[in-house]
Amino acid sequence: MVLGEYAVLNGAPALVLAVDRYCRATIGPSEDEICHFASLTNTDEAVDFSADAGSGYAVVDEVLQSLPNTGIWQGVLDSRELFAASMKLGLGSSAAALTAWAGAWAVFSGRERLRADPRTLETLIGLHQATQAGAGSGVDVAASLSGGVIRFQLNESSFPEVSTVQLPEGVGFVGIFARSAASTPDFLARYEAWRAAEAEEARALHAVLAEIAENGIGSASADDAQGFLEAITEYGRCLEYLGVCIGAHIVTPEHRELMKAAERLGIAYKVSGAGGGDFGLAFSADAAALESFKRAADIECDVFEFGIDPSGLIVETVSE
Repeated sequence: MVLGEYAVLNGAPALVLAVDRYCRATIGPSEDEICHFASLTNTDEAVDFSADAGSGYAVVDEVLQSLPNTGIWQGVLDSRELFAASMKLGLGSSAAALTAWAGAWAVFSGRERLRADPRTLETLIGLHQATQAGAGSGVDVAASLSGGVIRFQLNESSFPEVSTVQLPEGVGFVGIFARSAASTPDFLARYEAWRAAEAEEARALHAVLAEIAENGIGSASADDAQGFLEAITEYGRCLEYLGVCIGAHIVTPEHRELMKAAERLGIAYKVSGAGGGDFGLAFSADAAALESFKRAADIECDVFEFGIDPSGLIVETVSE
């Protein structure tokens, strides 16, 4: 997530990248009389169960309840690319897993292929929220389904609206993993509690965040690299202030040091997503400065070179 954290929950636009890290789902008929499911993450787990029972995995079972099928099947959900050692990278792994599983299951159960349209997105967001106690805007689901660089916004009816955006020409980016996991539901709960308790202050800060996000997305669309980079830096600073408001380290000490290093090199840097420790993003139109920042960050953090995946969900049918 590049711009729009937290504010997107209240109707502000967000800018989201679909990066080239993948979750893969494989489904086929079972070779015996029971269902088999394997989950591959930082650990490997497998369960066997009857067709009328659940797998015990929320992402899988929400899809099966939404698109029921009485057949006996076996499947694998492989999210290992979205983990590092024992931790999630903070790249929307559960959203990618749900989207991949829903796409494969729809075809396996004899339905039409899922399309990257608003109604499908709304359905998938609802399923994903059901696995997270109703939390989340759906931006990560939209990136998983649509691919590319997208502008995401919830309209007045909370219906998702998505359009394609291009990053300004010459602007590169890199991901920085601070080697600590974060709890998005906990941070969102703190944010909602603060909004309820400090409604006037929350409205004022939301207006600022929404304006920065809108300006940054507009700059990207206008190929204005300087305006885009300034919006990233400004949004990052506002997220740090929001953390103070809600009583949580949206910007952890590790990310604060990265922000200082980025500032010295003229790099635009901010935490990505709900914050709390995992991922940050650095953007620059100066390739040499970005390389210097990567070398500095690599001492204490993990540097990830990402490309943008243009396709989103892809479903392939294999006949034996």
